[in-house]
Amino acid sequence: MSTASSASNAPEQSPDRRSLRERRQERTRHELVDAVLEIIAEGGLPDATIERVSEVSGISRGTVYAHYPGGRDALLRDAYARLGRELVERTRAAAAAANDWRESLLAHASAMFDLAADARLGHFYNVSGPTLVVDGAERGIGSGASAAMIGDTLLAAQRGGAVSAEVDARAMAVLLVGALRESAIGIASTPSGSTTYFAAFTRLIDGLAAG
Repeated sequence: MSTASSASNAPEQSPDRRSLRERRQERTRHELVDAVLEIIAEGGLPDATIERVSEVSGISRGTVYAHYPGGRDALLRDAYARLGRELVERTRAAAAAANDWRESLLAHASAMFDLAADARLGHFYNVSGPTLVVDGAERGIGSGASAAMIGDTLLAAQRGGAVSAEVDARAMAVLLVGALRESAIGIASTPSGSTTYFAAFTRLIDGLAAG
C-alpha cells in the first residue's frame, strides 16, 4: 500500500483549537506535576513543598501560584489525578491483552498492586493522597473506571457462560474494586504482602466461575 493511500485511510485527528497561551499553560502544569511526582518518588510527600517544586521544575514560585492559586494542596490533587489516569491506562492495556475474563480481572490487581508497592508513590496514591483529595473530580478516577471495566468483563463472561449467571456483575464489580483498594492500602504499608493479596484476589475471581 502506498504512503498516500495509507494517509488517506488514516483516521482524521481533531484540530487543537486551543490558543497558544492555553497550550503553554497546560505544558507548564504538566511540568509542575512531573516535578511533584519526581519529588515524592525520591523523598516522599513531606518533601513536596512549593519551594522544592519550583527548584526541581525550574519554574518560579510566582508562576507556580499563578497556575495553582490553591498552592500545594491544589498541585497535589493534580498529581493524584495523574497517577489515577495512568493507572487506568495501564490497566486498560493489560486487560485488553488478556486471553480470557479471568486474566482480564487479574490485570486490575497486577496494575494496582504494582503501584501500591512503589515505596513512595504507592503510599501517596493509596494512603496519604485520599486524605488530601476528599472530593472533586480527582477522587475516584481509578475506582470508577475499574468498576466499569470489571463490570463489562463480567457481563461478557456471563454471556459466554464462563461466569455464573447468579452473579450481579455491576454489584460484584464495586465489591471487587473495594477489595483491590483495601489490599493496595495494605501493600503500600507492607510491600512484601503483595503476593499474598494477589493470591487472595485470585481465589475471589475463581469463585465467580460457572460451575
